[in-house]
Formats: sequence, structure tokens, C-alpha cells
Amino acid sequence: MYYYENGKQKTSVALPVFICCVLLVALIGVAVGLILTTGEDSPSVVEGIATATPATEASDSATEAPQTETPVSTLTVSDGSTNYTSMVTEGYTRAQIVEMCAPSVVGIDVTMTSGSYFYYGSYETTGSGSGVILTTDGYIATCAHVVDGATTVTVTLNDDSVYPATIIGTDARNDLAIIKIEAENLQPATIGDSDMLTVGEDVIAIGNPLGELRGTATSGIISAVNRNITVEDVEMELVQTDAAISPGNSGGGLFDSNGHLIGIVNAKVSDEDAEGLGFAIPVNNVISEINDLISQGYVSGRAYLGVYTQNVTVQNRNYGMFYGGSATNCVQVSDIVEGGAAEAAGIEVGDLILAVDSTQISSNSDLSAAINAYNAGDQATLTIQRDGSQFTVTVTFGEYIPQ
Repeated sequence: MYYYENGKQKTSVALPVFICCVLLVALIGVAVGLILTTGEDSPSVVEGIATATPATEASDSATEAPQTETPVSTLTVSDGSTNYTSMVTEGYTRAQIVEMCAPSVVGIDVTMTSGSYFYYGSYETTGSGSGVILTTDGYIATCAHVVDGATTVTVTLNDDSVYPATIIGTDARNDLAIIKIEAENLQPATIGDSDMLTVGEDVIAIGNPLGELRGTATSGIISAVNRNITVEDVEMELVQTDAAISPGNSGGGLFDSNGHLIGIVNAKVSDEDAEGLGFAIPVNNVISEINDLISQGYVSGRAYLGVYTQNVTVQNRNYGMFYGGSATNCVQVSDIVEGGAAEAAGIEVGDLILAVDSTQISSNSDLSAAINAYNAGDQATLTIQRDGSQFTVTVTFGEYIPQ
């Protein structure tokens, strides 16, 4: 008899056939069981589980990593023998960087005594710049040219509080100065590593442009590293950025995407045809100078000749200026520092300094730049002209210690 489940026909089966089917099913079940039991020790299955476990752990780590405002990238790094993966924080949002760093940047106002109006006497001029707080008790870094010649210095903090400041020390070679205010619990900047900068990296400049817009932040990228340029007759190695830099930004901070101070803004190209060409002093280049200025008010080991000089032009005696002759620009010694290196070498007032070793000297700035290439204790050969005769002297540079 045939019948159907759910309307379909079913077929009856004889008993012997049924028994055979049952035995066959049992044998198949045993075989499948053996296969599954053997599979538990299978290398392929074990490898699959071992691979999944680290993947799950990596996922958990990613969950604990900074959120979207602090993006994280995974880099494969080689140590020469083994490749491994490290999580590298790319930084904060611009808003977060400004929030973190702005309290560490101050506005600076200075007054200077300048010149005279004939018999009316001297008069005062004013200037402005920026600074970066280095310590909780009020040491602040700025540019030497911001406070050069200042008779008074005033600092305005991010919270609008105002303090008089004292100039602790300056370093013209690096356009660096340290000033001090009497305050406590200030928020110092976190010092970064300027040697790790790469072209294209995001940066933010914070300062006091025009002396009126304290706390202004401008963003850009690192345009170049280790850029050799001459600023006010001093050759410097600077970081270049396209972040907007204006007068008054000098001494302010240049911060990386982690909110770390990597540069002190000090220059820009002022040509009207140029845009986005700003520069900053890399912090790694001046860490030791900063420590020296804070601890003793000057930078140790700087070469010192011990002369006062003036720019002069010497005419050729044979022909004269109007008869096809030539003129030579050089510097003339106007005074000698008692006990200094120049006096010890026999240099006299009225001598012309024509060269320092192989470097020709045609101006005071040339002489300063040449001396800056040496350290205290170094020797150099100076070419001197005295009473129309040229000769050389060997100078052992002393150490510059401001009085």
C-alpha cells in the first residue's frame, strides 16, 4: 500500500530490508563519529583557532584606542630582523590642540628708548611679540629681537592677567631670549621632538599677531626642515611652514598634531609677492641654550673676540675712487676690551680686520657671523691691516659672558 505524508504517497517496506537499513545507518554513524573525533586534533583546525584569538584581541585593543577625534594608524615597522605592528597616534583635532596649547602662549609688549629729537632728548617706541611658557613658575621663551633694547617688558597671559617681566638672558646667534614673570601654577608647553618632523606634517602656530590679536591660531604644514636662511645678517637653520605668520607672532609657538611645542616662530618672508613662507626655530636646536639662559643668563662656550668695531670703506691709494680705482669694505677696531682675546693677540684700536681664517670680512655682520662659527677656546687666524701694511695674528677666542 502506498500513501503520502502531507498528501504525498508513502511506500511500505519488508522487515528484512528494514533491518539491513538500520544496520547500514549505524555503521555510517560510527564512521562519521571517528572522522569528527580525529578532526579535533587536526592541525588545520587548531591553526584556525589560534589565528582567531589574536584577531579578537586586536579588535579589543582598537576599541580602547583613541576615538575618531584622535585617529590611530597601524604601521608595520622593521627592526632589521623582525617585522612587528605598532599603534601610532596621529594627533588631536585642531580645536583640541588650540585648547591645550593656547594657555602656554603669551603676548609680550615692550618699550624702548630710541634716538633723540635734536635738543628734545630721547623718546620711547613700543613693540609687541609673543612668548611660550616653559615652567610653572614663570620662565618664558621668546625671540631675542622681540626684547632687544627693551627698557620695560610686559607679559599678558591667556587669561588676560598682566605681569611685568625681567629679561634673564638673550642669545643673538639663535634669536632666542628667556624672560621671567613672578607667577605660579602656570601651564607650560610640552616640549616635542623637532628632529622627527617631516615635510607635509600638520602644525599650528599660536601667537600675538599685530600685537593686538593675542591667542590667534593659524594652521598649516611643515614646508621644509633644516632650511638655511639668513635673518638680520645671521645665518640660521629653521623649520619652514605655510601657517600664516604676521608681525607680532615672533616668539610664539609652533605645535605639532600632538600638541607638542616643536618650534619658536621667529621670521617670515616679507616680500609682497611671497605668501605662506614662515619660519620657526626648531626646539631641539636650542634646548641646551634654553637651559643655559635659565640657569646662568647666558649660553656657555660662545666665542668672544673682545673688540668694538665699525664699518668703513678704504679707498685704493694708487688711483682713487674717481680714476678707476677700487674701494674695500671692511671693519675697523674702535675699542678693545681689556683682558680680552683681541688684546692678548696684539690687535690695536684703528686696525682693519680683513678676514677670519679664509672668510673675508666686509661688515660688522660678517665679523659676527664668522666668530659665531667658533667656540670659546678655539683658535683662528685674523688678517689685519695697520698703517697700510697687512699681517696675520692668531687669536684664541675667549668666552662671552654678558656683564
